[in-house]
Amino acid sequence: MAWSEIPIKRGPGITADEAPKATKIIDDKDITFDGNTFSPYKKINATVRVLEKSRYFFDNMSEFSTYDILIGWGQVSDQKNLDYINFNLKNRSFTYNKIRLPLKHDIINNSTLLWHIVPSTDEIKSSLFSLREGHIIEVSGYIVDVTTKEGLNWNSASSPSQKSKSANRHDILWITSLSKK
Repeated sequence: MAWSEIPIKRGPGITADEAPKATKIIDDKDITFDGNTFSPYKKINATVRVLEKSRYFFDNMSEFSTYDILIGWGQVSDQKNLDYINFNLKNRSFTYNKIRLPLKHDIINNSTLLWHIVPSTDEIKSSLFSLREGHIIEVSGYIVDVTTKEGLNWNSASSPSQKSKSANRHDILWITSLSKK
């Protein structure tokens, strides 16, 4: 377990070039898994850098999403910039230091995204356990809204059903494939 907490340091240079690609789904059939209903509305494919990872055990979302990962791309995936940006992932949200940043706030805000991860298989769940800050991951899956078996509703920030916007950009992601390097 301690090994998964040691960050992977990379040399200078952008390690993930592009923002995640999200395409609207035409056939949006709900997915039922462990008594929860996941309503997909966008397909996502991404190659991004893991900036932070946090595991949750006791909050309401941990029933279906035990991991959050903060991802970045473009200039935010460059180690020379990350050496001066301290991200803090806590309570399903994130912050970063605002003093002496190497990049403008809007670049950081537009090149980061918080994902509440829902693994679709035990293999992906196991892979999440060993995921480390600094990994470059290739992910495919769906941005979803969730209705739990208790009737609680959780919506992604980019959801068409979301009425108010969160301060952080965050999505609930049903992952169908995950590879890391």
